[in-house]
Amino acid sequence: MIKRLFSLIKKDADPKPAKGATGTATATRPATVSHKPKTSAKSPEIICGIDPKKMSRDEIRKRLAELFRRHNQAEASLDPELREEARIMLDAIVVCREKYVDEG
Repeated sequence: MIKRLFSLIKKDADPKPAKGATGTATATRPATVSHKPKTSAKSPEIICGIDPKKMSRDEIRKRLAELFRRHNQAEASLDPELREEARIMLDAIVVCREKYVDEG
């Protein structure tokens, strides 16, 4: 049993490289995953991920509060791309909050 465990460990520790079309080992990078919202030419509701037809006023308020906390911290980032995204998101949050939460 111990020999079997060692053989399994050895197989895991020494993986064989993938062969490409030319027979050489190729390094494939995984696709990057972005959790950034797509902010180009979208309404503030879509950017914030709210649906006023399906969500109650309280659900919208909670969602906007969560987004505000996240992006307010990101606005202080040293990364200019992250700061720009946070500014766009905060602007969309303000529009949605004025429209759906603070309306009366």
